[in-house]
Amino acid sequence: MKTLDFYYRMRLDFEAPVREHDFALRYVPHTDSVQEITVRTKKVEPADWLCEETDTFGNHLYIGRCSREHDYFMYEVSGTARVDVSQRTREECRSCYSYPTRLTAYEPEVLAFLKRIRLPDCTNFEKACILMQYLYDHFTYESGVTNIDTTAGEALREGRGVCQDYAHIFIALCKCSHIPARYVAGLQIGEGATHAWAEIYDDGMWKGFDPTHNRFIDNVYIKLSHGRDYTDCILDRGVFYGRTGQKQEIYVNVEEIT
Repeated sequence: MKTLDFYYRMRLDFEAPVREHDFALRYVPHTDSVQEITVRTKKVEPADWLCEETDTFGNHLYIGRCSREHDYFMYEVSGTARVDVSQRTREECRSCYSYPTRLTAYEPEVLAFLKRIRLPDCTNFEKACILMQYLYDHFTYESGVTNIDTTAGEALREGRGVCQDYAHIFIALCKCSHIPARYVAGLQIGEGATHAWAEIYDDGMWKGFDPTHNRFIDNVYIKLSHGRDYTDCILDRGVFYGRTGQKQEIYVNVEEIT
């Protein structure tokens, strides 16, 4: 078990004022069998009102609006997380985690990549380990090549991508191999930005894999949201009136305190 101190901030600066800004945020981690969250501070500004909900996947969802003109938007959260992956519990697996989505479809590139791996007859966990290792060895981390709409097949065609692409490819490979899998957005120890990884359903429990770093999820990761793919886990989504450019700044810091 580890106790982590975390801080997460996102800020948007608009080149010209906008108004009638509606937004939905998944920026606050929730307590479950693995992580016990104590929120120290949380802030969203500007906001006329803010409502806390739970989405269909069990993630904290904050919905709000800012009607008046504003030239920036920001949210931040800080707190502590007591994380112990050995405490994960058995739960039912929803059928949606066994089927492909647009971003994790069984595209020709995915099927061809899987064919090269030639999985042996072994457990789902062992298969997932082989898939993660092969993906790590045959895919390159590089930013600026893909975007949030890039599918697993498109990323494989490029041969390069970021953590979102690693997660989508890994999930697609798992589902092609009859292993239920889901996408996770969250924080990892260190300083930088948010991260994405995946979980597979094995022996009645969800077990985390970080294909970007070729490692299992342990006590230095904090989950913010999970779902079928990136679109279910978007940390901030919004619409507003105004035609203007915008600049985004994200800062994450996670430190172990015990």
